[in-house]
Amino acid sequence: MQILRFAPEVSPPRVIAAVAALVLAASCGPHSIAEQRADRASRASGDVVIGVAWPWQARRELRFGDGLDMAVAEINASGGIDGRHIRLEKSDDHESADDGRAVAQKFDADPNVVAVIGHLQSYVSVPAASIYDNGGLVMVAPAATDPELTSLGYRRVFRATFTDKAVGHRMADFAAARGYRRVAIEYVRNTYGRDLSNAFEEHAVDLGLTIAARESYGAEATTADTFDPTVREWKTLGIDAIFLAGEVPSAAYFVTSARRSGLTVPIIGGDALGTGALMSIAGAAAEGTIVPSVFHPDEPRAEVERFDAAFRRRFNAVPDAGSALGYDAVNLLAAAMKQAHSVAPDRVATALHHLHDWRGVTGTFAFDSTGDLGDRPMVTMVVHNGRFEYMPAPQRLTAMRRDSATARSSLR
Repeated sequence: MQILRFAPEVSPPRVIAAVAALVLAASCGPHSIAEQRADRASRASGDVVIGVAWPWQARRELRFGDGLDMAVAEINASGGIDGRHIRLEKSDDHESADDGRAVAQKFDADPNVVAVIGHLQSYVSVPAASIYDNGGLVMVAPAATDPELTSLGYRRVFRATFTDKAVGHRMADFAAARGYRRVAIEYVRNTYGRDLSNAFEEHAVDLGLTIAARESYGAEATTADTFDPTVREWKTLGIDAIFLAGEVPSAAYFVTSARRSGLTVPIIGGDALGTGALMSIAGAAAEGTIVPSVFHPDEPRAEVERFDAAFRRRFNAVPDAGSALGYDAVNLLAAAMKQAHSVAPDRVATALHHLHDWRGVTGTFAFDSTGDLGDRPMVTMVVHNGRFEYMPAPQRLTAMRRDSATARSSLR
């Protein structure tokens, strides 16, 4: 802190005026972190810094980071954002709400960060979103499905995936289209399971389906035996299908219990079942399980085909939904920054709200006033021969069901 000293030749009125001018200048400058960030973003010329919050260690099976890095490499190689390179700052939220808040506060405190991509879990994303929005950061949530995220009036928060309500409604449509009239619901007792199962049931009833049974379980379930009593009861109900609103690993134990007991009706899951861990845990019992997704490499779209080929060349591996979500999130922000001719968060947020029919790997993007995606198709996958396959034509699905029945018979 500097100490002002009166020079002998300076009269007090002139000093007072000088001090007043300094105070006025200071009061007009950016004080809050949001103002500092906006001011710096409007003048900076170095790297464009984007924070990424994700459970890196806990979810190493997801190739989210590969998709992010591939997008950054492509954008930077093509000139970046008006000549500026994108740089990612990655932090691990450990799938913890407390750690997620700490990560959000770290990004919020750094005025060089202009946007954040993250988190994986809704229960981490929702409390973090208030920190980002208050701090003047743009948030692109690639995986959070809880409707609460975009219901709180935030101006800079955008969801780049489906809500639980949308997934539940789509899978009810699927069940009705397949002719499943009596359906049982099994759901995990958390916000995800309740929201997803409620959305499915609500829409299924509207479509004329009968919910023959509804049971819940704790996320801590670690053996298939936990579900045996429910499965034995359901075998007597004459159900046509099961809707499983759960998460791996616990949901995989339900699938194992159902199949080893001889309950052979189709199992339709939510999007959280769309991970290879389902097959790792349930093995042959997972055959025939149907789940929705934002992405499958065999979807016949030009954007998917180009991404799939480029990803395989770079990583010698098949892209998954995680890699596609990461790739789209970076490119989405880059597109908005280029359209805005600025990386200032408010201008980027405005550009995102005005994007129409921006075509990404996971679909077409257009956001409503709350930051939610508009209506768009959902990919459906089925487990066949130990891997997720793009939902085939009906005649091929019949053949796959025969294969699945053969696989399940080996469990008895």
